[in-house]
Parts: sequence; structure tokens; C-alpha cells
Amino acid sequence: MTASADRTACGLIRSQLLLRHGILGFFTTRGGGVSPPPFDSLNFATDSDDAPDHIRQNIDIISAKAPLPCPPHQARQVHKSDLIWCAGNGHMHQIDADILLSRDTDAPVAVRTADCLPVLLADPQSRIVAAVHAGWRGTADTVVRAAVTAMVEQGARPERILASLGPCIGPCCFEIGEDAADKLAASSPGAENQIFTHPLRADLAAINRLQLLDCGIIEPHIECSFLCTVCHPDQFYSFRRDGHHSGRQLAVVAIPSST
Repeated sequence: MTASADRTACGLIRSQLLLRHGILGFFTTRGGGVSPPPFDSLNFATDSDDAPDHIRQNIDIISAKAPLPCPPHQARQVHKSDLIWCAGNGHMHQIDADILLSRDTDAPVAVRTADCLPVLLADPQSRIVAAVHAGWRGTADTVVRAAVTAMVEQGARPERILASLGPCIGPCCFEIGEDAADKLAASSPGAENQIFTHPLRADLAAINRLQLLDCGIIEPHIECSFLCTVCHPDQFYSFRRDGHHSGRQLAVVAIPSST
């Protein structure tokens, strides 16, 4: 499992794994936008007290810097494993989905996070991409497995799928209760080894990595940022740290028309 670390001044962390295979994928930081405190400044939280116009401007900023052919598709995230297939110009879908998939060139898909794990998936050969929102509930519900299954049903192959795991709450800060620990430990072979005690904590990224491996994705095709959102208040929003005053990062993936 490798690390992704190409950061730009506009608040983007580009996935090097996806880039090497001709896929556009990135995770935003909190810098380079227009939102005022406490949402400063590259905020994408549509349910926050930030002005909707600020969020639209932030979308325009990353669309220009990435660059994206159009705004990304988004949906209402509910910590489950429902999915939506997206095509054409992006917009906010008024349906519940924590997995957004596309097989349409230049149709970016995105998820919002602030401690939950963003996972970007792509099969360059079948030209299918997915953005996955994996909080602890989604992880316990094996949301990444649902995403991989949906991709395979449309022609992707597990051994070809690339997976980029973005910034999320790390095991240093992710304290959980016994119920969450039990559900996460049962979510994948070996997941119990990613639950720690004194205090009770979990490694969300590591558990999702195990689930991806169990789906047939190979180790060299998985990368992780290894960045904890709680530990870096200057770089990332964190709901665990800041509560309802927290903004949201955005994780975006697309297959450019030039590939």
C-alpha cells in the first residue's frame, strides 16, 4: 500500500496511483477557497451554515484547478451502501447514496468527508470509476465491497481496479464504543487486528484496505494518504474535532476524455 502525496497550492492532494494510469483523482484540503471562518476556506458542506454561494464558488475553484470538465456529481450521504450511477454534467442528486459511479467520460463523481474515509476506485480498462463515502457505519456495512461489486457487474475486473484512500480520522484519534468495535471487527477477515484498546480505537483506512483485498484488489493497486484529519486542523476539516462548525472536504474521480 503506497502513499499519495502530490499537493497543490489550491488545496488538492492528487492520487499518484490514479494519475499513473490516466485517471483524474484528488482529495481537497481546507485551503484555497472563499468560505469565511469557521468554514475557512475550501468548504463543500452543503448542510452547514456556510453560504451556498461560497460552496458554489469553491466548486468552481477546484473545477478550474483540477481541471474538471464540469462540476462533480454528488448525493445525500447517509452512512449506508446505496449507490447511484451518474452520467453527463454533474449536480447534486436529491437521493441517498454513499457510492457514486460513472462509466461516462468526463462525468466526475465525488463524496464529501470530514473524518470519514473517502475511497476513489477506477478500472482504467473498463473505464469505470467510483467515489465511496466510508464512515464507520458504512465500513461495517462493507460499502467498498458494494462499490467493487457494482463495478464488476458492469465489466470491471477486481485485479484491474485501483483504489486510492484519502485523508480520514486516524487510529490515533478514532475512539469508538464497544458496539462499533464489534461491528468493525466482524466486517472483514483480519479486521479485529485493527481494533485497539486503552482507549478503544479503530483504524478505518486499514479495515477498508482489508475489505478491498478480500474483494480481489491487489496490494500494488491500493494507495493511502496516511493523513489524520483530526491531527491537522490547518489542513483538514474534522467533525470529531470541531463538531457542527466543521466544513467538508471533497474527493473526486473521473476518466478524462484524453485517456
